[in-house]
Amino acid sequence: MIRALTPTDLELIYKWNESTVPKVNSLTFEEFSLQSINCTYSYIQYATDSNPVGFIFIYDEKTEYNSLNYLYFKNRYQKFLYVDRIIIAKEHQRKGYGQQLYDFVIDTHKPDIFCCEVNITPQNRESLRFHQKYGFKEIGQQTVYNKVVSLLTYSKK
Repeated sequence: MIRALTPTDLELIYKWNESTVPKVNSLTFEEFSLQSINCTYSYIQYATDSNPVGFIFIYDEKTEYNSLNYLYFKNRYQKFLYVDRIIIAKEHQRKGYGQQLYDFVIDTHKPDIFCCEVNITPQNRESLRFHQKYGFKEIGQQTVYNKVVSLLTYSKK
């Protein structure tokens, strides 16, 4: 089951976010809460009705968002969805939940281009493998926030 995030989900998913640093950027709880409100779409995924396994924050091209990675894509594409963060809880990784979450977003919103970035330095090997297997292609790299990232896109077309 996948549903829209609610404020009651924030404490749990914030813990997941912080447990994943440096693969994702650390945020204060207030910054994280604001991000969950300001993104275009935010979803939480469950293995069962009572067993949450992951979440995703997504921005579209109309969003005012000052992330350098988001702006990279906004400067190149007229219509897209940008994954700011997707996290599957450690104990639920490699069970297909990330693919299910991406499939849900793509089937629901039908983006022309689906974009994200993955850390190269420090390397997030698992995420790079996942995105490559899903069909994402690297279109560039950039250094931001003291990290080097691979800028990736996916299109069903």
